[in-house]
Amino acid sequence: MFRAAILSDIHGNIPALEAVLADIRRAAPDQVIVAGDLVGRGPQSREVLEAIAVTGWPVVMGNHEEFQVQCARGDVPDDWHDGWWNPVRMVGESLGAQWIDWMAALPFQHILEAPGALPILVVHGSPRKTYEGLNPHDSDEKILDILTGTSYPVVISGHTHRAMNRHVGSYHVINAGSVGAPFDNPGAQYALLDWNGQTWDVNLRRVPYDRGQTLRLWHETGFWDSGVAARVFAYELETTQFHFYHYVRYCEERGLQLNAEASFTAYRRHTNGRS
Repeated sequence: MFRAAILSDIHGNIPALEAVLADIRRAAPDQVIVAGDLVGRGPQSREVLEAIAVTGWPVVMGNHEEFQVQCARGDVPDDWHDGWWNPVRMVGESLGAQWIDWMAALPFQHILEAPGALPILVVHGSPRKTYEGLNPHDSDEKILDILTGTSYPVVISGHTHRAMNRHVGSYHVINAGSVGAPFDNPGAQYALLDWNGQTWDVNLRRVPYDRGQTLRLWHETGFWDSGVAARVFAYELETTQFHFYHYVRYCEERGLQLNAEASFTAYRRHTNGRS
């Protein structure tokens, strides 16, 4: 029997990663693959890169790696100098040229081929884009449209921070969830797959860890003070809900400044932990 572990969306969360790594050691898979978004959103992006790079595991490009590479090359949004982007800039500055080059060399997909088993296509978002996700709430029609032209029978992704195990048409579609910032469960998530001779058995793991330790690191590293966007990311971790674009829309609809503490305070009061 061949066993594989797929983890994704660590997002600078070392305590969550350490919990998952300990669980993976106990599970003893034959292959481990990292499906992108090691960096961003959390306070310890460089430390995550260092921890993953030494393993020698295959890593695919996530949208956050892609964005950091684009930023380092000057391909940035028009409002890049706005304070709203301070947390993203802080991550880029903490990485340095060596890690930017490392991320730039990442492939956009990895093919897992185990003896006698159905091959698996591992991507971050979708086979088309790093920032296009496969969600549990997506219709079969939408998923089939996204996977049009994909010749691999099993597709594993991350990006949406929501774990999933579905059969859609001829495809087995799996989302590994998120190690560092899940939006559907407080545990650090990853996927464990076992080939049973006919198909892949999927165990969507949820590993408990001390989220309070990660939130303390927001303050100890200064990430909390880098801007309101960092507080939104922390709020997502605290509530295990997606808030980033909901917060942006909330401010736009009310004419509020994104990077104002009062705006975020009003949003927290408005949502009370709900996305």
